[in-house]
Amino acid sequence: MTTSPAPFDDDRISAEAAHWCARLHDEGCSDAEREEFAQWLARDPRHAVEYQAMLEIWELSARLPASPPVAVAPLAHELRHGARSRSRRPRSGKRIAAVAAGVLAAIGAAWSAGWSAGWLPSQVGYYAAQPSPREVELADGSTVELNSHSQLFFAHFRDRRSAWLKSGGEAYFHVTHDTLQPFSVYTDNGNVRVTGTRFNVWTDPQQMLVTLLEGSVVVSPPDSVDGNSAQLTPGMQARYSRGAERIELAQVAPAGAIAWLDGKLVIDDLTLQSAIPLINRYLPQPVYLDDATVAALRIGGIYRTDDLQALVESLPKVLPVELRKDSQGRTLLASRYVQL
Repeated sequence: MTTSPAPFDDDRISAEAAHWCARLHDEGCSDAEREEFAQWLARDPRHAVEYQAMLEIWELSARLPASPPVAVAPLAHELRHGARSRSRRPRSGKRIAAVAAGVLAAIGAAWSAGWSAGWLPSQVGYYAAQPSPREVELADGSTVELNSHSQLFFAHFRDRRSAWLKSGGEAYFHVTHDTLQPFSVYTDNGNVRVTGTRFNVWTDPQQMLVTLLEGSVVVSPPDSVDGNSAQLTPGMQARYSRGAERIELAQVAPAGAIAWLDGKLVIDDLTLQSAIPLINRYLPQPVYLDDATVAALRIGGIYRTDDLQALVESLPKVLPVELRKDSQGRTLLASRYVQL
């Protein structure tokens, strides 16, 4: 049985990723250190994931106002575009320590000012569940259950709490109540705004699905204008597909949306177009739909998330479809009937 990495192992990787962020973007970083970094990346796939998360934390500084200046902004530019190797005379350990202390003091002062103005967070965190689900506690006391292969970034600002759920992820939030610090979840396909509640968010490259269990949330598409949003009450589900004109609302059994916490996937009479993206997140290789006729077929039932490949292989027994391979080697669900 595969087990999740121990918490201290996650902390170690985070600390190492932070170290490499600092070293690679220091002017005195040597070619030997860069080679050592490449070896570190190759030792464990989690290293690359954690290092990328550190880069994204720096990316947040790119959104800061141009004035007043913030010391970390130039570093974000370096991280985005890559620091060039430069020939420099070796610096002594004492010199490096002194420079580091000065930089940390300057960043600390700038960060404090940025936090007071609401530009910068006081606390940040990056969390990943790979390959198993994982429960995490955020800096504000809220808890989040991350489904497998999900990644979440959290920032605690003076007047708000912000979380970013990466595409292809799913999370069940239990947000602590605080009307003075609204909690928002951002995805590529929209966002959710709350003050304290329990809800589930699933997102992939094309859509976002939000199910409310307790409290109240407002769901909005990305870059929404006034009026183009939906307020949910318990038992409601909102679906927003990229490019759609409106948010689709439905009344559902909330327990089905969080059945994944118990290792189950509930498909409640869905079209294959809606069901296949939910299934694909648990498959080693995704399944694609061949045409609109297949996409409109419906399925239902309760399935184990660790055995969904068996569900896919059984579909030709219950639906007029067959499994094929296309020229790219992808698995297709195609109509069993040949068009003449």
